[in-house]
Amino acid sequence: MTTLYQRQLNYLFNRPTTEPLWYWSEHGEEGVFEDEDPLSAFVFIETLLQNPSADLAPYSDNQVALGLEFVFNNSISNLACDFKIAPVPITRKTAALRALFVLFRDVFNPRCAAATSAGTQQTLSKLNGFCYMFWDVCPLSTWLNFSEELYTKKPKEIASAVQQQYKNLDSENSTCYEAIAGVMRQCLSLDNPACVESALHGLGHMALFLPDIAVPIIDGYLKKSGYHNQDLRHYARAARTGMIL
Repeated sequence: MTTLYQRQLNYLFNRPTTEPLWYWSEHGEEGVFEDEDPLSAFVFIETLLQNPSADLAPYSDNQVALGLEFVFNNSISNLACDFKIAPVPITRKTAALRALFVLFRDVFNPRCAAATSAGTQQTLSKLNGFCYMFWDVCPLSTWLNFSEELYTKKPKEIASAVQQQYKNLDSENSTCYEAIAGVMRQCLSLDNPACVESALHGLGHMALFLPDIAVPIIDGYLKKSGYHNQDLRHYARAARTGMIL
């Protein structure tokens, strides 16, 4: 008997990879994901992160890239946003967040081309492109909710208000940010430069608002003994100031 999780995997990953991309033309989700059900989204992502290498083994790199983008890019689906608001204990939620490292270690690290993406004129592959942009498009990298009213203010007022919120994080949000930063720190030790660059990309954005967390991690990477890819060292120096794209 096919489980709900198996049906969800098939729905997301057993797809054509040609244009137009399937998720732009798909209407309805065939009952595999319930609308407005954050717990269902959480359980799916939590399960996927337990053994993603085996679960995604039947699918091509391009299928994996598009399926993961559907899951984690909140401009395509609400799954990652629903994960954030799921009614589960914070200990369970942060354990699932920390398991994002397994996705990088067991899927991106072996499958992505061993190359960096910053400054290149063309995307190496769909999977490399998504790995590079993961922390840009994934809402799990941001644990503050900003009101719509905030964005009606002047740029300097917006920046000041955002900085103030980051200075007054509650314990739950702080725990989530620490978990995400921990994933990025672990990814800096992977041997595929695509995964290292992705982590530096995420830390570079975090450095703008949580420098006390992000910058020491980047500095630790720069101080490590042994050979570093010079492109990555340059990117790391930019990331510690938040000056990355």
